[in-house]
Amino acid sequence: YTDGSTWTLFNPALTNPANPNPTLLFGCLFFVPYYGRLLALNTIEGTAIGSQANIFNRCRFSQIGDPTQVDAWAADIFGKGGFIDAPVNESITGIGFIKNTLIVTFEYSTWALNYVWEYVLPFVWGRVSSEYGSCSPYASIVFNDYMATMGDRAIIAANSTASNVSHR
Repeated sequence: YTDGSTWTLFNPALTNPANPNPTLLFGCLFFVPYYGRLLALNTIEGTAIGSQANIFNRCRFSQIGDPTQVDAWAADIFGKGGFIDAPVNESITGIGFIKNTLIVTFEYSTWALNYVWEYVLPFVWGRVSSEYGSCSPYASIVFNDYMATMGDRAIIAANSTASNVSHR
């Protein structure tokens, strides 16, 4: 990221940065702001380059406010960052907002990431469709009342409560 004059490498500490080897965020498929926090979805985490792992169903979130603070993402410090893993063994492939709900597509299912106003765990996963997902990263198109994407078996239109399909 940049402040207009200086570029800064963004590898926030996911555990207390005062520890000798904190876990770092090396990358993710999607960054998105949501209710005052920055979210990272489909993350790459580890203590050093070469030892990192892709956690493909994870949503990491920062504290409310400035996500560039040294401990803003630390899950082991109360009131800072955290994470919530989706209860599926599939990769996150797309995101889109329908009103105030973040719709997240996985390879074979679609979920809503709902904000629940809790301080420690502010988000919960809600299943929209267990049959239809998106096999195409970045293929989501957001309309007023639904998000369309290309799946492996159909064109999917999803909102926060249902998923409709148009078979190819």
